[in-house]
Amino acid sequence: MAERFGIRGRDIELYVQFADAAGSLTNTDDTPTVAVYDSNGTLRQMATNMNVGLSNDPGVYVFTYEIPLSGPDGYWTDVWSSKIGDEVITNTFQFYVSSAGTATESAESVFYPGDGADSELPFVFTKDEAHGVNILLKLVKPRLKNDGVRKVPDGAGGYASVACTIFTDAELIAFLVNSLSEFNQIPHFSSFLFSDPQIYTIFADVMVQGAVLLALAAQALIEKGREFVITDNGVTYQPPAISEMLNSQYTAQLADYKEKVKFIKCNLKPSPRGLGTFRTTSTSPAYLRLRHLRERQVM
Repeated sequence: MAERFGIRGRDIELYVQFADAAGSLTNTDDTPTVAVYDSNGTLRQMATNMNVGLSNDPGVYVFTYEIPLSGPDGYWTDVWSSKIGDEVITNTFQFYVSSAGTATESAESVFYPGDGADSELPFVFTKDEAHGVNILLKLVKPRLKNDGVRKVPDGAGGYASVACTIFTDAELIAFLVNSLSEFNQIPHFSSFLFSDPQIYTIFADVMVQGAVLLALAAQALIEKGREFVITDNGVTYQPPAISEMLNSQYTAQLADYKEKVKFIKCNLKPSPRGLGTFRTTSTSPAYLRLRHLRERQVM
């Protein structure tokens, strides 16, 4: 089995597969339970079958576990248990948890634009930046109703809950990166990072709204391509105009977003970089009096 790695504060997908006596993959009679222990043996997740879903392959189950921000590095343990027939099957696996990664440069590395952009050129964040991104992700997902579940047959006459998301975490992070970039490039220019507390506290609403706008625009295009009339043996079906509803939300939020960003950036206007006014650079009363006389002002 390939070694699994996880980073504190992020999600990791834990998989398990069950097989019968002949070695063939088979679904269990009940939804498996999973418990998680850290490298010190402390129970971090009580045995539960909530959010344990059946994968595309029979007998393969997946559980998405959010690794706590606090906890030791090292090999954590996930204990799976389920029932096949009259026998309870239990097995233990491990995954490595780390608080940080490494960055190296290779002189032999060659990158080609557009070739493996998702895998070869991932977003690289510092620990503080990842913390800020995770906070914004927790705000974006409820706004989009991104995380859901669907029921699928479990092969034993029942149904299992499988995670069903609209956007992947990678897509939502890309939306947030674009939102921050747009915020920085609107005058007055700024250079905020996700590690700056203001981004996920004071300006969190604007960051989230910018990402939501990009998500609405992207999904509206997908939905528009699905809204064609279906005719079968004289029966006509017109799918609901989801794209129009998404576009209406996009249009309404866009004006509000631009107005908020404009006021925020006006309040972030930097101080003048020149020498200041004539009054501050001159201490002679005669110069001050001459200035006001020329402007026809009363001193």
